Amino acid sequence: MNFLERINAVLHGERPDRVPYAPYDVLVPRGDFERELRNRGMGLCLRRSGIWSETPDVGAEYKTEGDVSYTIYHTPKGDVRSARRTHVGRISDGESIEAEWMIKEVADFEPVISMIESTVYHADYDGFLAHERDIGSDGIVRFEGPGSAYDATDAYFSLEDWVQMQHDHPEQFGRLLAAAEQRVERMMPLVLEAPAEFMSVGSLSGIYGPRQYEEYALPFYEKYVPELKAAGKMPALHAHNSNLTAFVDLVKRTKCPVIEAFTPPPVGDLSLGDARQAWGPEVVIWVNFPETLFWLGKKETYDYTVDLLKQDKDSGRLVIGMTEMGSYGITDDESERLFKEGMRAIMDAIDDHGVY
Repeated sequence: MNFLERINAVLHGERPDRVPYAPYDVLVPRGDFERELRNRGMGLCLRRSGIWSETPDVGAEYKTEGDVSYTIYHTPKGDVRSARRTHVGRISDGESIEAEWMIKEVADFEPVISMIESTVYHADYDGFLAHERDIGSDGIVRFEGPGSAYDATDAYFSLEDWVQMQHDHPEQFGRLLAAAEQRVERMMPLVLEAPAEFMSVGSLSGIYGPRQYEEYALPFYEKYVPELKAAGKMPALHAHNSNLTAFVDLVKRTKCPVIEAFTPPPVGDLSLGDARQAWGPEVVIWVNFPETLFWLGKKETYDYTVDLLKQDKDSGRLVIGMTEMGSYGITDDESERLFKEGMRAIMDAIDDHGVY
């Protein structure tokens, strides 16, 4: 089997020839090392959207001061500003990190709600299909669908402000949440019509507890996962939180056929074997390999991978990937050596113990 045949076999309940190794494409250094691993059977998971948005009632102004880039949004209800710190190396997509969020005080709610309410969505399926054509059998392209509106609201605050604003200003936060829910409703028809099967539907980050997840996030999955499945889609939940044991039953209730970015111990607190027992034999578990293991060396990484494979022996529903750090963890010659050795060790373990 080539990689695309192998990953599709896993996703469709068929028998692959071996466990697929499928890191996110942005997490593998390009060049001879990537080619080496691809020649050994590694494939890439590309995350691409086929939907774009515009906010016709909103203007934007940009300026840069030192290594911080600011965006000032001019809305009919006032102005808000965000900022990103640039030139930070490999630690984030686009080599920048959030430095200032839009909502910093109560007055910022109205402009942001105005932006959300004015957002219009359009399809660009040709762009998505072009990525599928370009990667060919060397990877799979995952369509980026929406997640729950509640999770989307944290994009406008620092984590501390997000928590405090919900408590201190519930009326304004409720209006923000309602606007975000209506935005998901406007987007979903384009998602259902998309020429894509495998798609993401939000994440479980662990920044809030099971009670809030059940109250605010689970209704999104209860409403839309059946619609997506009826349209022939295969929704994947990005469950990358480290305290997944507290959410294990709630994850099952989403009824997503793919649980992706699952991070086992020592980073997460739920073992692969326990996850398989909880979620059943048909669910695809897409592991985020804990890259911190690379620092222990090649042998330890190999042994850990072998143990993972044995925990889910012969399921046919296992994928090993890297979804969180990958090459962002490479900061010098020594970390580059360790990370490359670690990725080779994963391939070695699959060669020795991951063949069905």
